[in-house]
Amino acid sequence: MAIRRQGFQWEVADLGNLPPKELSLLENTPQSVFYSKISTATISNRLRTKPDEFIVLQYFGSTPGIWGIGNDWVPGGYLNFVVGTTSFFLDPDGRPAVGLSGSAAPYPITLADRPMDPKGWQIEIPPGTDWDITYFLANALVEPVEDFPTGVSLSWSTTPV
Repeated sequence: MAIRRQGFQWEVADLGNLPPKELSLLENTPQSVFYSKISTATISNRLRTKPDEFIVLQYFGSTPGIWGIGNDWVPGGYLNFVVGTTSFFLDPDGRPAVGLSGSAAPYPITLADRPMDPKGWQIEIPPGTDWDITYFLANALVEPVEDFPTGVSLSWSTTPV
């Protein structure tokens, strides 16, 4: 079996091909970075390893940061893996979790943002298995004009007694 190293980068950017409401799907449920049709996720079929293929996902990451508003806004991204019908990161009750935050597994890696486990993970995907990587946006991507349209505004002033 041949061995190769491969990388994939998924970016959400304004390419002019999606209405803002489509991007809000990232805030509701984790979306596939391969086939969700959000930004560069344009693969038309789900991923399945070939009968003679064995994949090990060693490193993955997301934009670091969990909180921030205004000019300091960060996506608060979480990555999770689905192998077969099972999510890799689960809540304590066994249900799929949103995943691992970009603060624990940052991309790109810098001196300020380093992974909590520099050796990476060893997520193994055996031959003949469906798999996917999902992304969840924890910090809302809200267009104030669209979700909170301008309308009547009230103002008042107080006078000292």
